[in-house]
Formats: sequence, structure tokens, C-alpha cells
Amino acid sequence: MTQFFESTQGIMAMGALIGASCFAAGSFFPNVVRIATAGLQRRPKAKARSLAMLTVLALDDFVGASYAAINDTPEFNPMDDGEFAFHVPDPRLSLPQDADWDLLGSEMSHEILWLSNRVKNLSNALDSLDLSMPGFDSFFERRQEGYAGLAAEAMDIIERLLEEFDLTLPAKPEYYRQREGFAAAIQSAGERNSGRRNSGAVVQSNGSNVLQLFPKTGEDAD
Repeated sequence: MTQFFESTQGIMAMGALIGASCFAAGSFFPNVVRIATAGLQRRPKAKARSLAMLTVLALDDFVGASYAAINDTPEFNPMDDGEFAFHVPDPRLSLPQDADWDLLGSEMSHEILWLSNRVKNLSNALDSLDLSMPGFDSFFERRQEGYAGLAAEAMDIIERLLEEFDLTLPAKPEYYRQREGFAAAIQSAGERNSGRRNSGAVVQSNGSNVLQLFPKTGEDAD
């Protein structure tokens, strides 16, 4: 057997075998590297898409809460005109925790994080106002305009995320026109701030379908 490999035919056969092996290896390993690289590229893309979806849902929750807040007429205590309460809580933007925001790109991630900070700043600013009669330091106007503006920006970010990451949100009822409501609230607040409306007057709606927070007294109790 060993004599065969020592012969000219044996040496030629060994050379052919080695050449075939090298050719096979040269064809195989690039494919392995290509497959592995593609897998690594898909993983960050999938993570980015997942983070984008979670962010869209958080922003959409904030938009819904803001829409409810700007349409929530405060209820005043008949026994004390300086005491009032809302029927819905203040909007909060709860973004995904411990997220790798770089996955969404620096520009997009910065916008999202800045928006979250501005929501907190608005809440803190409203808490600093002097809520005393007669004008309540324009608290109601500032609150309505502030949340309407931030929610409108959140809707813009949602649309960009949906387009960039090929995402879809469930359809909303046709009559649930949030963007139009925010635009109207911003315009209305601007008109009041310019002096064309009385900034201190807060009209209480009659026939509200929400639970009354304060007991009626006197003629209102009839």
C-alpha cells in the first residue's frame, strides 16, 4: 500500500485529492461566513423592529391619554369654587425600560427621549402654577395646549416609526380624530392667550356623562 503512494501515480493521486479538498473548503467556508454574517445582521434588525413596536405602543398610549385629558372638563366643588378635580389622570409617557435606543438611530432616539423629558417638564411646570382664583394662573389653558402639542409630536414620531420599520397599528374608529382634536385645542389655547377669549373662564358642561365628583348643593341639587 505504501509503495503505491511512493510511486508517481500515487503522488499524482494524492495531489488531486488535496486539490479537490482545498477547492471544496474554499467553496464551503465563504458560504458559512456569509450565512453567519447574515444571521448577525438580522438579529439587530429584528431587535430594532421590536423596540420600534414597543415604542409606538407607548407613544400611542400617551396620545390617547392626552386626548382624554384635553377633553376633560374639570368639575368644581360647589362648596368651594377654588377646588376642582379632573376625571382622568394626567398623561404619562412610559417608554420601554433598559432599551438600546441606538437601534433606532441617533436622530430618532434623541427625539423620543427628548419628548419623554418634555412630558415630565410639562407636568412639573403645571404643578408649579398658582391654582388660585380667579384665573388659576391660566392652568387649564396651559395644560390643554401643552399636552395637545406634545401628543401631536408623538403622532408624528409614530408615523415615522411605522414607515421606517414597516409596522402597522390597529385601525381606530373613523370618528376618533385625535390629530384634528389636538390642532383645535392648540388653536383655541392660542386664541385665549392672545386675549381674544377670557383666559380665566372655565365653562362647566351640563349633562356630562361622567361620574360627578362633588355633591350638588342648593338649587343645583334639585
